[in-house]
Amino acid sequence: MQLARALAVSLAAAALSCSSGDIAVGTRNGAHTLGRSAAIPVGVENVNGSALRSASHRALLRFVPVETIDIDRLYFGFKLQGAECWDPGPDGNGAGDGGILSGSLVEIDASTGLPGAIIDEETVDACVRHQQAEAEAGATPVLAWIQVNATLSGGRMFGLVVQNLHAEPENNFFSFQTPIADSELAGPQGRNELRADAGGSIMSLDPREHFAWSIDDGASFLYGSDNGEYPSYVDDDTVHPATRIPQYGFRLTDGSTLSPQPYYAYHSDCTGCTALYPAARYARSFSELGGFTAGADVGTLTLTNAETGATSACTPGPGYGFRTCTLDASVTVAVGESYTLHASGSVELMRLDEAQRVVFPSAGFASQPEPAPGTNARDVPSLWAGPASAHFPSAGEN
Repeated sequence: MQLARALAVSLAAAALSCSSGDIAVGTRNGAHTLGRSAAIPVGVENVNGSALRSASHRALLRFVPVETIDIDRLYFGFKLQGAECWDPGPDGNGAGDGGILSGSLVEIDASTGLPGAIIDEETVDACVRHQQAEAEAGATPVLAWIQVNATLSGGRMFGLVVQNLHAEPENNFFSFQTPIADSELAGPQGRNELRADAGGSIMSLDPREHFAWSIDDGASFLYGSDNGEYPSYVDDDTVHPATRIPQYGFRLTDGSTLSPQPYYAYHSDCTGCTALYPAARYARSFSELGGFTAGADVGTLTLTNAETGATSACTPGPGYGFRTCTLDASVTVAVGESYTLHASGSVELMRLDEAQRVVFPSAGFASQPEPAPGTNARDVPSLWAGPASAHFPSAGEN
C-alpha cells in the first residue's frame, strides 16, 4: 500500500502497521486495541444509491449492536426520488409506483457471515413508507424503516435483508442508500470479516459490519467495490473505487432512537474547520492527530483542551487519504473536559441531513463550534485524535 494511501501513524506506546487491508492495530498500556474500540470515527466521502430494480437483487446490511437492546424499528438509507410519490422523472433512485419494500431482520451465521433464520419482517408499499418517513421527520427523508420487534444481543451479528417484491421491479423500484469509502481504505468493512477483534475499522464500526449485495436471490453476496448495483468512486475518480458502508439506526421499545453510525457524506470539503469533542468520558493522553481528505492537503492539525487551554500541533505530509502526524508534546484531557481539533487545510465533511437530525436528535460524537458556511453545527469535519484507548467502548465516543 502506497504511503499516500495508507494510514501510517506512530504511537508512543507502540507502532501501528498496515496489512491485509487493515488501517491500524495498536496497543495501549499493554492492552491490544482492536475491533470497534480501535475504529476511527471518519472515512466516508459521498453517498450512493443502489436501486432494487430486479427480483433477484438483495441488499444486506450486517450490523453488531454495542449492547443488548429491544427494538421495534430498524432504520436504513432509503430513497425513491423519480417515483410517482417524489419528483417523478428519470432520477434513477426510484421509478413508477416506487415498488414494494420487503425487509427481513435475520440472524447471521457466525461461521459464514451469511443470513440465517428470519427474526421478524415487514412488507410495505415503498411510497407509503416514504410518506410516513417524511411526515415523521418533517423533511425530505433519506431514511426509512422496517417495523420489526426483537431483542438484539450486544456483540452478535445481525442482518437486514431488503428486496423489492413488485411484480415489475424494473419499472417500479426504490434504492438502498449508503455512504461510500475508498475501497483501499475501507479495511474490514470491504470484506466478509468474521473476527470481532479484527483491526482497521472505519466510521466507528465493528469490523464485522458491512453492506453486501446479491444478484442471485441471496444465494451469494458481493463485497468491497462490488457491493452495489454499479461501481462507485471516491471524488468521481476511477483511480479510487469505493465501497458502500453501513449506516443504520434503531427505535427502541421505549420510543427513543439510537444510531451507532448516523453519518452520510456529500462530496464536501471543509477548509479551516474545527471539530469539538465534548465532555470526555475517559481520561486521555493524545499524542497523534489525523484528518481524512479525498484530494486536498489537510494542512496543520491542532488539538486544544477547551478547559485548560493546553494545545499542540503537527503537520502531516501532503496527500490523499488518512493523513496523520505525531505531536511534539502530548495533550491530556480529563474526564468531563472537552477538546477541539482544527485543520488549517481541507478535510472531508460528514453530514446529517435535516431528517437525520430530527429522527436521531442525540446522534453524533462531535460538532462544529462555529459551523463553516453552508454547513450545520452537527456536520462533522473528518478529524480525530489518538492513540485509541483500550478503555474505549467505541471510537465514536470520546
